[in-house]
Amino acid sequence: MAEADDFELLTDYANRGSESAFTILTKRYIHLVYSAALRQVHNPHLAEEVTQAVFIILVKKAHTFRHGVILSGWLLRATRFTASNLLTSQSRRLQREQQAAHMEPAASESAWEQIAPFLDAAMAQLGDKDRDALALRFFDQKPLKEVGLILGIDEDTARKRVSRAVDKLRQIFLKRGVTLSALTIMGVLATNAVQAAPAAIVGSVAAAGFLNATVSSSALIKTTVKMMAWANFKCLVLTASLSLLLTITVTATVAAFQLFGQTSAATIPGGRLRLPIGTNTPAIAMGSAHGVILASDGSLWTWGQNLRGWPVLGLGEINTQRFLRRIGNENDWVDVASSPTHVMAVKSDGTLWGWGANSEYELGDGTDSPRKQPVPSEPGNDWKQVAAGGTHTLALTRSGTLWAWGNNWAGQLGIGTRKLSPEAVQVGSNSNWVKVWSQGIQTVGLQSDGSLWFWGSLTGGAKDTHRFFVPTRVSPDTNWVDACFGYFCVLAIKADGTLWAWGRNAGIYTDAPIELVNPSPVRVGNESDWKACASTEYFYHLLTKKDGSLWALDASDHSKGLKTPKPAEFRKINLRKEIVAFGTTGRDGMGAALTRDGEVWTWGAVLGEYKPVRPNAKDIVYEPVLRKEPWLLPNIPPSQPSLQ
Repeated sequence: MAEADDFELLTDYANRGSESAFTILTKRYIHLVYSAALRQVHNPHLAEEVTQAVFIILVKKAHTFRHGVILSGWLLRATRFTASNLLTSQSRRLQREQQAAHMEPAASESAWEQIAPFLDAAMAQLGDKDRDALALRFFDQKPLKEVGLILGIDEDTARKRVSRAVDKLRQIFLKRGVTLSALTIMGVLATNAVQAAPAAIVGSVAAAGFLNATVSSSALIKTTVKMMAWANFKCLVLTASLSLLLTITVTATVAAFQLFGQTSAATIPGGRLRLPIGTNTPAIAMGSAHGVILASDGSLWTWGQNLRGWPVLGLGEINTQRFLRRIGNENDWVDVASSPTHVMAVKSDGTLWGWGANSEYELGDGTDSPRKQPVPSEPGNDWKQVAAGGTHTLALTRSGTLWAWGNNWAGQLGIGTRKLSPEAVQVGSNSNWVKVWSQGIQTVGLQSDGSLWFWGSLTGGAKDTHRFFVPTRVSPDTNWVDACFGYFCVLAIKADGTLWAWGRNAGIYTDAPIELVNPSPVRVGNESDWKACASTEYFYHLLTKKDGSLWALDASDHSKGLKTPKPAEFRKINLRKEIVAFGTTGRDGMGAALTRDGEVWTWGAVLGEYKPVRPNAKDIVYEPVLRKEPWLLPNIPPSQPSLQ
């Protein structure tokens, strides 16, 4: 007796409520749906929830299917909507479960591991005919002859359609940095597209057609059905070239869908779009071409490039990481700092760790060997805060003493000499330091009485005569709260909300003569509501105001060698989110911000992604890809391969 096709089973269930028909459909497609869900949510428990929701949606929509339906294609689409909706609407729950359910790390980066994070989003970009052809061939694992029969075409045409669809996938993957041949993609799809679902879920999903869903599942299902309905409606409207005239109710649905589309993991390849949430103070530390984020749950995340071979990513052999990737599995980090060459971090037990270049002993591990992953730094368990200069490091203890080691040619260690120090040396004898900042060959420290101190070089250059070998007080004021760096100048904020600058290029911001020493702080602008600032020794800075708004102070024109560069100007960054940490590389207008709910927004240079400037030249020159508007930076779990 011939096996009933999908439409017959759907009709039997829709008309008679046949449990056996629904059970057959469940067993036929459960592994396809579960595999797609797992690729997108990266968590077995959540994948089961998505799978059950998809089959409940199938129950609700069973009466709407027409003869000739490619059910595998429809299920892949429904899974994408459901998984994306779950990631968006239940992120806190997702984060808790992700912390509780770790997947085993992959031993090596296979072709499948390269395309898996992108597959479902790529499939969603295909047209219905292409998606159905791939679903039948690789997800249903049907021979080409049967694919042709189902699609109403001959075997040769089916082969060509599948081939064209695979080539479209190849081109989508290529844009994401994955270079594989069409033949390789066919092979990995044939062997990996569908994985076995847990045995327990088969029975629970089969019963879903006859049992009420949970409250959370009901909300997920309801929202997903609305999203799918809207997507179908939009497609019909575009096809018919009609005007989009919607009621207030539909308009609200559109707005919800737009928000969903903006923050969904399906919109930007790479996986989840929020970092885990906790109770610790988060931070963002930037280098020239990389960034490190300390999430509020105590985990560390990184992205960008190991510029010039400096292993600043801390990911072992991985040299380029376009999306956030976790460093290790620890959740006890409390502070992080970075220079272009190395990264330093403190754990809650007071120990100090470092990785990256180490040519000047800046990691403090007693060697001058580079470290590709975090290694213990200077001994002790009393460390509280750390600052990473160009090739030197300063660290503050809980008892208020300040220590420094590494390169010291401009006096940036503050120990009274220009001699390199491979081991930690105490800076002065004070024990009232509360904060230290450092970049390049400049260092700034804050004491508990609110006084601000500077050491290192204000002007740079081999003939620099304005070096300070010990901490030197900046001004008599005792109300300083924060500091950051420009190009051979320092910007600092007082408790009254005013912004000040001093150093060789301070005149860019204060209208004082540029290229002069300008050793005394001069006020920048007239506003008095600044709260904090961040920059990495260049011409682009980020500041927050006391109302929580984020602003860029952009003097990038001064980096171009123009005769009459544009003056520095403030520009508001409209994220409409509560920002808890921010940072910038200082180049190409690149900034990054972490929001209260764990989202990471970035703009300017796309770290880790480059394009050829002269692709036909003998020596190809690459420059960072630039995006002016803020975009949401994805992250991938530590079990996933590098998205190089």
